[in-house]
Amino acid sequence: MLLLRKIDCYGQLLLASCMVLSCFVFLSGGIFLVGLFFLGSWQVLSAILNTYSFAQYGFTRRIFRYWTYCLADLALFFFSSWLTSTVTHLFAEMIFVTSLIGALGVAGYYWWIYYKLIGFVFLRNELDGLTKSKH
Repeated sequence: MLLLRKIDCYGQLLLASCMVLSCFVFLSGGIFLVGLFFLGSWQVLSAILNTYSFAQYGFTRRIFRYWTYCLADLALFFFSSWLTSTVTHLFAEMIFVTSLIGALGVAGYYWWIYYKLIGFVFLRNELDGLTKSKH
């Protein structure tokens, strides 16, 4: 299971790196936005599948914070979409850009806590192996 988590974690990092590099190479924000959509979807699916593990290993506050940030950012995104039809486009674009910056922050935060979880599980498995081998 730890190997799958490492593949998941480093796959997310690889996608984020490609996303940032494509922004500089192609000088276009479109590919960046598509990459951010795929990265966000991947991370939400990963968080859904790993929430129990986060709670089991004592990362409950961190994963709860992630879900709070994720829902707040999603609400901000939909609020900017709703504002487009009611208010000036400039204000709606400012809210939209704020939600994109928030999405980058949420993605970075999830990757950081996921990396910490993997390190913790690896260390715990190593320590369990050491204590079992002495008996």
